[in-house]
Amino acid sequence: MAGIIYTLLAVIFGAFVLWMVWSVINRGSKNRIASLKVEDIEKSANELIEKYGNDALSEADKLARECLAIGDFQGETIWKLVSKEIRKIQSLGPQN
Repeated sequence: MAGIIYTLLAVIFGAFVLWMVWSVINRGSKNRIASLKVEDIEKSANELIEKYGNDALSEADKLARECLAIGDFQGETIWKLVSKEIRKIQSLGPQN
């Protein structure tokens, strides 16, 4: 019985440590993303559309996944915003 209690305490402590590390790493990330200009997102979306055409959305999604894979949560969020902007632009259709 004591072994189960110690195991549970170790798991809870491990989860707490992981949460604390995550909190320290991501401290202030919401403020940094909030300071990103809408024009920068629009510019990035338009540049991807110019470069990749109809594949721009999949390219932005790929970049978001790559950022997530290396633990760059801020980069992932930015590329998701670019993806959202690409969807918006593509839904409007070609502009004259």
